[in-house]
Amino acid sequence: MYKRITDIVLTHSICLIGLIGSFNLFAAESSTLDEVIVTASRYSQTADESLTSTTVITRADIEQSSALDLPGLLSRVAGFDLRSSGAYGKATSAFVRGTNSDHLLTLIDGVKIYSATLGTTAFQHIPLDQIERIEIVRGPRSSVYGAEAIGGVIQIFTRKGKKQPTATANVGLGSNNSKEVSASFGGATENARFSLNARGFKTDGIDALVHTAPNDNDGYTNDSINARFDYKFNQTLSLQSSFMNAQGNTQFDNCFNPDPALTFPDNISDDCSSDFVQQTFSNTLNITPDGIWDGQLQLGTSRDFSENFWESITNGTFETRRDDASFINNLQFSENQLLALGIDYSNDTVDSTSFLSNAPSSRDNTGLFAAWNASFNKLNIELNARTDDNEQFNRHNTGSVALGFKISKNMNTFISYGSAFKTPTFNQLYFPGFGSPALKPEESDSLEVGLRGKYPTGNWSLNIYQTNIDNLIAGVGAFPNTIATNINKSQITGTELTSSNRISKWRIDTSLSYTDPVNKSGPDSGKQLQGRAKETLSLSANRNFGSYNLGISLLAQSKRYQNADNTNSTAGYGLVDLTGEYHFNSQFKLALKLNNIFDKNYAVNQFFTGNNYSTLGRNFFVNLIYNM
Repeated sequence: MYKRITDIVLTHSICLIGLIGSFNLFAAESSTLDEVIVTASRYSQTADESLTSTTVITRADIEQSSALDLPGLLSRVAGFDLRSSGAYGKATSAFVRGTNSDHLLTLIDGVKIYSATLGTTAFQHIPLDQIERIEIVRGPRSSVYGAEAIGGVIQIFTRKGKKQPTATANVGLGSNNSKEVSASFGGATENARFSLNARGFKTDGIDALVHTAPNDNDGYTNDSINARFDYKFNQTLSLQSSFMNAQGNTQFDNCFNPDPALTFPDNISDDCSSDFVQQTFSNTLNITPDGIWDGQLQLGTSRDFSENFWESITNGTFETRRDDASFINNLQFSENQLLALGIDYSNDTVDSTSFLSNAPSSRDNTGLFAAWNASFNKLNIELNARTDDNEQFNRHNTGSVALGFKISKNMNTFISYGSAFKTPTFNQLYFPGFGSPALKPEESDSLEVGLRGKYPTGNWSLNIYQTNIDNLIAGVGAFPNTIATNINKSQITGTELTSSNRISKWRIDTSLSYTDPVNKSGPDSGKQLQGRAKETLSLSANRNFGSYNLGISLLAQSKRYQNADNTNSTAGYGLVDLTGEYHFNSQFKLALKLNNIFDKNYAVNQFFTGNNYSTLGRNFFVNLIYNM
């Protein structure tokens, strides 16, 4: 089954070994392999100890980035491929290691957030201003989290207070009449941390779809608030509470009116908009008594709402509410051996005006999992097992095993195998004209080999993987007769190479990803899965010059096919961005982002008519920030 892994190891390792060998000549000031993460296995461990492929994005990384939004930030992560239906708040798909966009599990402060109708997370509506830190795990984690985590997991941690109380005010403006204003207040005492953040953003936008007719700008507004409170009652008990709400309106092109009295093309309009709400609420109680046991109880709720308008006429509402509860018990038998036992309960409730009349409106899931991690001299072992009882799709069992070996003080390797599954979304099951109630859950198994090293001032990693997916769900047939179908099989192979180093006083971050997602059955067998680029290169360089900082970044991607039979594609492209900051004093600073400086005309997504969705040309954004 995994014969191609050998071919990939030989081919890509030979090409990359020279690059890896050069990494020990340079270095960065701190190694991300020493970062403590909790997302990979749901207990604390350093990235170096984790037998998974991980990336950590800090608040400092976000501020140094040229990204204007969360999709722009994620597009530079190894293994990630983002595809948007236009700029500024338009629907965005995130393909991780070539898997479907609904194969990525997203958490905000431990609470799952997604649309049960679409199966995806609206990353375009989550403001960077509200984010403290992001942990990303690539590869299957259903054996820890249950459904959705075929491609990986991303956990967003919201802003939290630090040390003495401080306040920040920010105003910004940019291309396309874009405006931003935000304020925050937070701090910490001996036993408490608090943070409150608010932001407003508005832009006239650009035409979401490339037309031959006169352009109509598709605007976007987003007003958000985030509050977080952490309190330590004593040495044994602590509480973390957080709330995030983002809401606004986005305008877009080519919305579809399902009124049977209308026929194509009269049922397609460019006068479209959607009101949206993204919301999460999380309460986590940590219990850490002396001894071998500690526990975590979490209760959370997330909400995803949208009301769509077709030429100012309401064209359907979709609301997902997800209620989660989990209890995790960690048993630390020794310094080198830990057993985690947990139970998760979730209930998805959907309220929509667009589903079939006999469609169910909710379903719940109960999952039990166990995770064992042990180290013996240079060998590290991780075993995970989970069983999920789904109200609609019965029981699914998943598992994973990983072995790690410490080659030297600065280098280690691991090999892992994991299974995963994904239940069909409510849209895939019940949306009129598209849904198919007979759909089966998607199932996958993955094999990965990793090699990574670190130095006093730098690190690198090389990962090679293969994922096989059965019952992969895709739309089959030409619009408007597209039906959700289990296309049976797909196989995805890939390689990721990352490094973070300091050359002189420059911090250099590099990621190189190769992904080969192939349909393995049906009339399109042997064809590349649509929407994915095979090759992606991300390179950034940043330097501090005292009172000012400078940065430059490159993002390059190969072509991608826009249909299942690979007869239509959009060309590859390369983008260069510049960033800069100037500190007037300890309180005031000016931040500038100048993106796509060569004004590259490119596309990553198409409407079914063959029209490209628009992307931003040369653009800028400037912020004046005051820290009290």
